Amino acid sequence: MLGVEWLKQWATTWWHFLFSLFYQKELNIVIVGLQNSGKTSLTSALLSKPFEENTIPTLGMQMEQFHLGLNMVRVFDLAGQARFHHMWKTYLLRADLVIFVLDLSDITNWQEVKQKLHETICDTNHDGIPMLIVGNKIDLLTALEPTNLVNGRKAPKKNATDQSALEQWKSMAPLLRNYEYDDIPTYQLDESNLYVLRNVETLSKELGLDLKNGILYTPDSQIYLDRDLAVFTISCKNGDYVQDIVDWIVQL
Repeated sequence: MLGVEWLKQWATTWWHFLFSLFYQKELNIVIVGLQNSGKTSLTSALLSKPFEENTIPTLGMQMEQFHLGLNMVRVFDLAGQARFHHMWKTYLLRADLVIFVLDLSDITNWQEVKQKLHETICDTNHDGIPMLIVGNKIDLLTALEPTNLVNGRKAPKKNATDQSALEQWKSMAPLLRNYEYDDIPTYQLDESNLYVLRNVETLSKELGLDLKNGILYTPDSQIYLDRDLAVFTISCKNGDYVQDIVDWIVQL
């Protein structure tokens, strides 16, 4: 009986090995964004490594490799300092997936962030490369959000119906197929209201992205997008919604 069980396990292992030979894919992920946006922290999160409070700024490029399902994944973490931006195009040409990371807690260089994001979208749009735009550090935005008060007290918790609607929104929000771009309000962003960027639809509007109709609005023109492009807001520090990114990558 033990011999039969051993034979079954051996046959299963051998079948998985043969299957991987024919169906294993290699996936090159290129992560870009300005300095201190959390690119290295996201790379660590994708590898299930613990968050490090003080990371050494990447100089040039760092590469990590791991298995995701049957796929061999290589992650290229590119430096965000301006003197390294000339390297981005070289790696973007080899990318199977582009991830652009933004620091949502700092708007001191917001216009530069948007300009660099638009450039990256345009540089890769003709190749149809899937792209994720990841707003990081939502844990820092929570502290900025004012507490809703009712007669000087905290507002009551959401009921089960409200919570169900919230969960449904979380599942559909990243691809933003069910909203009208023109209906999303715009904000005069400052340090007091950055918490609005936790909402994916608000962030997409601030970045000029109409994902329902596949259009990028820049100050000078509008560009039609022919690719899979999603927007997520996460916290690398707390691990919030990082698994959603992994699930999205697996589906590629």
